[in-house]
Amino acid sequence: MVVTIVANIINGFGNWILIYGKFGLPAMGLDGAGWATFLSRLFMGLVLMYYVSHSRRFKRYGLSLHFKDIRQDIIKKILSLGLPSAFQYIFEVGAFSFAVIMVGWLGTKQLAAHQIAMNLASISFMATLGISSAGGIRVGNAVGRQDVSEVRKSGYTAIFLGASFMASCGVVFVFLRKFLPSLYISDPEVIAIASNLLLIAAVFQISDGTQAVGIGILRGLTDVKGPTVITFIAYWVLALPIGYFLGFTLNMQVVGVWIGLLIGLSASATMLTLRFNKKSRRLIEV
Repeated sequence: MVVTIVANIINGFGNWILIYGKFGLPAMGLDGAGWATFLSRLFMGLVLMYYVSHSRRFKRYGLSLHFKDIRQDIIKKILSLGLPSAFQYIFEVGAFSFAVIMVGWLGTKQLAAHQIAMNLASISFMATLGISSAGGIRVGNAVGRQDVSEVRKSGYTAIFLGASFMASCGVVFVFLRKFLPSLYISDPEVIAIASNLLLIAAVFQISDGTQAVGIGILRGLTDVKGPTVITFIAYWVLALPIGYFLGFTLNMQVVGVWIGLLIGLSASATMLTLRFNKKSRRLIEV
């Protein structure tokens, strides 16, 4: 967390220097922003590598860059967990990115409102993403101890925390639906559209938080292939086609696209929660 915060400061300072040409450097504009981002990411990678290799916390694991210690079976195990997890993000991020394209077909004002509402929803999502990671770690630890009761307790506690936090954010969105968009823009039409989207986001949040935590706790059970299929179905079979149908065929425009995303997120949240229940119950049977 500390490294990430420092990297963001470096990124912001680098943007100011390279975009506008400070301290005798040429003004590079958009290219300068790209270089600043590259340098901040390079900083993060190098510092984190140094920390992991020199921290007392990791000394007992004997971490090093000696290639003779690399084992093919461990590489295979990492890839079997990592690649499906990567596809989960590809399906989710890809669907939301394509939703931006669809909303762009509707016009600049609807796109601006979409981006504002999505940005607000993304801010609260970050907290739930942290809960998802914590839940996955606790579930994984409980699996390692073969403590089935703790597996289910940790998983459902994480789901409850994620859904509760997002529900609280949803209440904020409802009551401040006209004020929050005004922090981004002064156009009354864009604010009106964004305020309507925040009403959907209030429900959208709960499903989004639950599915994010669901993926995390299933990862703690080393269950990644099933959730990958679920995310594909939820976003590419349900969310986008329904969003297109509602938004363009029924002429509901950006609201229709958002309802499609809500349906997809709700389906994902439901299927992932049911899968965790099923998988954790099997541990009891074993």
